[in-house]
Amino acid sequence: MDSIKLKRPVAIKAIVTEKFKTEATKEIQQALQNFDLALQQLEFQGKRAMTDLDKNPDIPNKDQARAGLQNQIDQQRGQINSQKSELLQRLNMISQLEMDSEFLQATVDNFVEVKVGDNLYEKLSNTEVIVKDGVVIEIRGQE
Repeated sequence: MDSIKLKRPVAIKAIVTEKFKTEATKEIQQALQNFDLALQQLEFQGKRAMTDLDKNPDIPNKDQARAGLQNQIDQQRGQINSQKSELLQRLNMISQLEMDSEFLQATVDNFVEVKVGDNLYEKLSNTEVIVKDGVVIEIRGQE
């Protein structure tokens, strides 16, 4: 075998523009609304589950079952609130970005062919796709 394809990470970087800030802000605000809906649904389902638990005469140790259920609800609430907090921090960070700076938007996987005699470190290192308002304007790094 003379060559093989290997998976490598590729950084997607966006050039900060007014359009980028507007779109990123809109996406984050939508995600925040989705988390608020998820919290409302969690509270509703939690109350319903507690009511069902109280009504069921076949459940032994109801206090213990209620505590376990409440713990589960609290954990899910904590996860959602943690994700909301991260999004709020990201929203704040985006508002402070300087125009025309580069912002790491995502990391995706890409495959690269490695042949006998290639420098593996060069082939796997620092490949970036630079995007401005959704259009690829530059690809940096190894093919």
